[in-house]
Amino acid sequence: MRTTVSKHPLLWSIVTVVVFLIALWGPAILISYFGPSFFLTNGDYVYQGTVECFTSLIGIGFVALMGYGWIWNERGKGLGKGFLSAGYFIVVSLYSLVIYVADIALMDDVEFNPLWQIIVFVLTVLLIGLAEETFFRGVVANLFLDKYGNDPAGVWCATICSGMVFGLMHLSNLMSSDTVGVLVQVVAACAMGMALTAIYYRCRNIWVLVLVHAFVDFCGAFYSGFIAGGSLSSTISSYEPYQVISALPYLIVTVILLRPKKLREIIALHRLSGVEDTSVGVVMPEEKLKSSSKSKRSCAIAVILAVVILLGLFGASVYASEYSNSISYEYSGEWDGEEYFGTDALVFTTLHTADYTFTISNLPSTNSAKMTVIVTDSSGETVFSETFEGRTSATRTVGLQEGETYTVSINYDYSEVGELAEGERDYMTSITVEYLE
Repeated sequence: MRTTVSKHPLLWSIVTVVVFLIALWGPAILISYFGPSFFLTNGDYVYQGTVECFTSLIGIGFVALMGYGWIWNERGKGLGKGFLSAGYFIVVSLYSLVIYVADIALMDDVEFNPLWQIIVFVLTVLLIGLAEETFFRGVVANLFLDKYGNDPAGVWCATICSGMVFGLMHLSNLMSSDTVGVLVQVVAACAMGMALTAIYYRCRNIWVLVLVHAFVDFCGAFYSGFIAGGSLSSTISSYEPYQVISALPYLIVTVILLRPKKLREIIALHRLSGVEDTSVGVVMPEEKLKSSSKSKRSCAIAVILAVVILLGLFGASVYASEYSNSISYEYSGEWDGEEYFGTDALVFTTLHTADYTFTISNLPSTNSAKMTVIVTDSSGETVFSETFEGRTSATRTVGLQEGETYTVSINYDYSEVGELAEGERDYMTSITVEYLE
């Protein structure tokens, strides 16, 4: 199977992305509609971690099906040298972690998540690392290297293509996060994917990548994992266009990792990939490494396409930032037994006269619960009002006027809800208001 699929790496990479997204979205949809409310009302990571369990298991099976099951036993240059190759990721992540901890230490009133939710957060980032590295380094990076990894230009082509596939996959986050933030994330993820692929080619140890990936996610999402009220989608949505500069260090790291001397080691290690007995060690190619004209041409095409795509994504993020108006509210809580209660969820001023999209989600633990969403203008006049019963996932369009200040209120009606056990009282509500020209 490995020999067959490696002849068409781009095609099988697309198949891999499709399988990955199905493995991610399939369990997510099933849990959202049929799962106990516990998975949906205890923060992002209980839900995400459950999904990632299924995604990882499917990924392990897919790796075996594609003929790359040997990656789990591949030791390459060992954990120590592998972590050394990933030094930039580790150092930068540690630095950001120290900053986050220092910021929290200076706060007067900090509410941490319960210990069990913090543990779930840690397990979730480990599972995210396992799932993504299984699909994108275990399969995609090997697909391209099997096709192009016989000379230096080919290794570069494989690295660029693998990184771009990994980064573009993150466009799927458009379903749950702000457009600008996702576009910025995709640019950075493309460059990050190249660097992670280069590390994998250097060390040939998938476990190094799993642990490094998990550590990067742990540090990057530290606030949302430790501080009450944080969310994964809000972290992504906070990204601004100027933050694409974060892609530059990844590209520099990639260049350093793939310098000529190390390319010889990469090619030598690749020749041993899939071999059960590697006790003979790495044998460096004796011949002077030269790239074929075919590899050079493939690499040039990969570079041009990558530049065009990345510049296009950056331009789109700037445009969306300039012309978008998006604001979100998310809250999860526990019903205290009160029949009627409510809150002003959002207050915002519009930039344009247009139809705005309201995405409304409500996940109570019982279908007897009702929720009414009311939108009023600055004079107190109601411009939208609708009552939803039980679990809700709805999109509504509301015409709003430029320069007007609107308040979105949520009123809950639990008068028909009987006694609920303590673990059944959780509920979660989210509302996103968005305009995009």
